[in-house]
Amino acid sequence: MSIRSLLTCEQRTAATTPAARSFIVAAPGSGKTTVAAERFGVIRYDTPGDLRRILALSFTRSARGELAARIRRRWGSKALSWPHQALTLDTLHCEILTFLLRRGVISWMGHHTELAVLDTWRGQTGARWMSEDMGYRRIAVLRGTNVRSFGVKVARSDYYIGAKKPFEEHLAAGRCTHTEVRQIVAAALRHDKLRAQVANYLAATTKAVIVDEVFDANELDLDLVRLAAAAGISTTVIGDPWQALYDFRGARPELVPQLVEHEEFESFPVTTSFRFETPGMIRIADLARAGQSIILESTPDASECDVVLSHKWDDLWSGPDCILPLSFGRLDNQTDAAIALLLDRLIQGHFGHSAIYADEAAALLGLDPDLLRADGAAVIGSVLEVLRPGSPQAASDAIAALRAALRELGSPRQLRRIPGEGEATQQARLLALARRMDMPHPVAGMTVHQAKGREWPVVGVRLDDTEMTRLTAGLKQHQFHDRVLYVALTRAARKVVRC
Repeated sequence: MSIRSLLTCEQRTAATTPAARSFIVAAPGSGKTTVAAERFGVIRYDTPGDLRRILALSFTRSARGELAARIRRRWGSKALSWPHQALTLDTLHCEILTFLLRRGVISWMGHHTELAVLDTWRGQTGARWMSEDMGYRRIAVLRGTNVRSFGVKVARSDYYIGAKKPFEEHLAAGRCTHTEVRQIVAAALRHDKLRAQVANYLAATTKAVIVDEVFDANELDLDLVRLAAAAGISTTVIGDPWQALYDFRGARPELVPQLVEHEEFESFPVTTSFRFETPGMIRIADLARAGQSIILESTPDASECDVVLSHKWDDLWSGPDCILPLSFGRLDNQTDAAIALLLDRLIQGHFGHSAIYADEAAALLGLDPDLLRADGAAVIGSVLEVLRPGSPQAASDAIAALRAALRELGSPRQLRRIPGEGEATQQARLLALARRMDMPHPVAGMTVHQAKGREWPVVGVRLDDTEMTRLTAGLKQHQFHDRVLYVALTRAARKVVRC
């Protein structure tokens, strides 16, 4: 039996439509990624004489990887051979900026045509954590066709560079983050002649684009979708408005219906969910989308769950010790990073994969990735043994052992005592780690953002009083926190419980 024959009528209709502009709106577990992969191959092999690429686009590296894997499983290992690609939207932004720089139609500081694009300014000269009450930060702008810097008020807390001199020194060295790339590409698309050049470039190189999870798109992403459609490129967007979570990246889910209407996309609903295996889960999903009250069953034993989810990492760490969260959250300093490496060793031992932010922790500590892979398990593991007694003295001894371990692994950083509440926070994290070291069968804990697109048989959720009130009152699609709750509730195949 062919794979296509296993698709539902809705899935097959959406994947094989000849429409040049298609909008596929799909419920949780209804096979969004399956449909995206099927559509990729349908278009890829439809006109073999057209040598332009098919682009499958998503918003995170993990989602891009999953989409690429689905395409290869469905269509074979050569489906993504050059020039066809599965990319993140941020990678496409970088490609467009590089095109403009190489053409010489815009000029970067230092006349760079190739840039070193970082995920964050954290750890770079002049960067610091800035909140809304901390004044101005620097951004990249276009003055005519020249890249310059400008000061704007901090609107969202993050790591930024506030001073002009270090910011422009980074730009002049050809160094920036994806934020600056987005700022310049967005500015270029507001310039008629530059916009036309980008449109011509995309039309010359790209036959079709397929954008997964389109409701996570920001204004720039949606403008590129609009540009591609106007340039005659086959354009498919796929998503579920209830699962838009990337507000930190500027997601504008409310703009997607406007795009679909104004650009005359043909809509294809995919409604059948294959995730939910019990009437109880089907009912919870239906109640959530209808905005009706939901009362969750509670469990006294979180170990019966396959995963536990929460909106915040701290809520997972405050739960039962059988929950082993995959991160402590944001890394604010080098001690945070060092403790994250301890957590990573524990996660590797229990689950066979890295802790979230482990790579970022290693980079912040200046560790060589090859050396860390070769010697890290033994060296970091010895620190965990120091911590094992789980006493305050063991936690202090573990910090000292961490300093020695980092020196042995070649880190140029030194762990300094953190004043005030910071020291107590680190002590609490170490003791929380110690309590979980001897759990025979820990349950992975992760945030809802990390769980998006995934599923498990039984899912536990950690909810505070406000979230419980939201569930009782009924969820609303336009409320970000309600959408977070919705995604958490719909990860389970058999049962979702409060724990």
